[in-house]
Amino acid sequence: MATAFTLDTDIGSDVDDALALAVILGSPELDLTAVATVYGDTLLRARMVARLIGVAGHEPGPIVPGRTTARSGRPVWWPGHEGALLPDLDQEKVDGGADPIELLASSRTVVAIGPLTNVAEAVERTGHAIGELIVMGGDFGSERAEHNIECDVDAAAAVFGSGVPATVIGLDQTTRLRLGAVVVERIDASGPFGRLLAAEMRQFWKFTAEDSNVPHDPAAVLTITDPELFTFTTGRIDVDPAGATRFTPGDGPHRIVSDLDAGLVARRIVDRILTACEGARP
Repeated sequence: MATAFTLDTDIGSDVDDALALAVILGSPELDLTAVATVYGDTLLRARMVARLIGVAGHEPGPIVPGRTTARSGRPVWWPGHEGALLPDLDQEKVDGGADPIELLASSRTVVAIGPLTNVAEAVERTGHAIGELIVMGGDFGSERAEHNIECDVDAAAAVFGSGVPATVIGLDQTTRLRLGAVVVERIDASGPFGRLLAAEMRQFWKFTAEDSNVPHDPAAVLTITDPELFTFTTGRIDVDPAGATRFTPGDGPHRIVSDLDAGLVARRIVDRILTACEGARP
């Protein structure tokens, strides 16, 4: 039986959100029931989700623009390349009138791969149904603040302070993974959806002045589909005012990825992306 969940994403800035969506679409074990977008121009982000799902040959469920600003008041980081390669995005249909917080609050499982602004409101809503969070965020190997946490520290503190069970993968593990030129060439050659993804990857590489990228968010998705590739440690996550995440092992509602099989995780990510590309529309 497929795992049903709602995705909360800041797709469009780092290419890893688009790659995570591709991993989801290439995983028959997963049932993507709805998507909420968060942080910045969430309508544009929602339209990007609709475009990618459509090109991949899938019929989307609700796609709802969420909160645009951080509850912490921190300015939005907006590089400006979001959606630049996808013409006529204003023609994509999304559910602009729906309540993104209710969408998340009514979901048993939420996969959160962006700032936690929407999710914080959802776990605070009375009677919410969320029983499990899958989160890409934090860094459990250093004192540095990871992007998704730093963008809205107040929201992250609220989410981890809520006691809702969460599986979290941080920079200390995701940065062990890299997708480079050989991978992008394979994806580019895999059809229309692959060409779209490869173009997004190369655009992000140009922005970062690098020749590869870290698949942070796809790795979070793989903790659901391929848990045997990860080692988990249970305990409690706390967020300090600067955005650093601290993990205390022992009893607690959280578990972090404390190790992974880097070679197999990277290979499985690529395999699932290529599977998604096989079903793309011409």
